[in-house]
Amino acid sequence: MSADRRKLPLSLHEHVIDELGGRIVRGELKADEVLPVEDALAEAFGVSRTVVREAIKVLVHKHLLEVRTRTGTRVLPSVAWNHLDPDILRWRFASTLDAKFVSDVIELRRVVEPAAAELAAARATPGAVRAIEAALHDMATTTDLNAHHAADLRFHLCILEAAGNDLLLGLRYGIEGALSFAIRLLTRSKEEGESSHALHKAVADAITRKDPVAARAAMNRLVDRWAVDSLRMIARNKKGASNRETRRQSPNNTSVT
Repeated sequence: MSADRRKLPLSLHEHVIDELGGRIVRGELKADEVLPVEDALAEAFGVSRTVVREAIKVLVHKHLLEVRTRTGTRVLPSVAWNHLDPDILRWRFASTLDAKFVSDVIELRRVVEPAAAELAAARATPGAVRAIEAALHDMATTTDLNAHHAADLRFHLCILEAAGNDLLLGLRYGIEGALSFAIRLLTRSKEEGESSHALHKAVADAITRKDPVAARAAMNRLVDRWAVDSLRMIARNKKGASNRETRRQSPNNTSVT
């Protein structure tokens, strides 16, 4: 998933995909709800029917929509979605952050990443080790936050590739979306990125010296740190929202305009 996609100008059909896909993922369009006909959608978005048709094809491919003869285009329930699809992850990340989503990412990372690190320590080629070390170096030396995000993502994907398991590598593009979400959730400044550098370095060092047990343990510590910090952020956000709602409903609350 491109880190800067949301900042780039969208084509007409990408705009329709983003709008419809985002509404589905945010729950504004409910499961089994029938979409308006093409003419109505085209008018609503200010595009041609062809653009709407192409956008719907993409969302059908993502299993967000289903086209049925005579009954129209319906929204599919979330159990049908590919939740590791980069766009679906991006739409979820852009909406209200919920504990279930973060918990799902935590569990995915705990299942995949420690095992990948262990395999990488046993199987990584010299070139793969150099790629991991280069990503770690870029994380440490870049002063640009987006470049840090990119290097952090590359670090984790290089480990996945170094594991040497073709089936595991087949999950790369789905896992990439989850990792990109994870990195951006907590790394909102260069200082925050630097705070986990030692944990990343411990993983890289264990892989470099071909110590599978240490590599798994180091990756477990890295993922556990992310899990604790993420759940703490969720709790803090939830408390803040609750406090704002309490103040809003307080009879003594007054607003100054």
